[in-house]
Amino acid sequence: MIDAEKDAIRERIAQWDRAAPVMQRLRDEDIRAANTAEAIEAFDGFFKDAARHYHPLPTSGLIEQQRWFAKLSGR
Repeated sequence: MIDAEKDAIRERIAQWDRAAPVMQRLRDEDIRAANTAEAIEAFDGFFKDAARHYHPLPTSGLIEQQRWFAKLSGR
């Protein structure tokens, strides 16, 4: 890697170091300003539609995983 590339990488890291606190502050402000009740109400129809059209799978995969573990352990 040439010195110019190393300098560019260092500068990019420095940019992220400067940007991170600003981005975190904006994120925190957005979270504080969010109206959770309004958001729940806005997405309620989507949730109900998904629940109506996409039924849950009979297993999460955990049961199958436990079967594999039992086989591997020799039970």
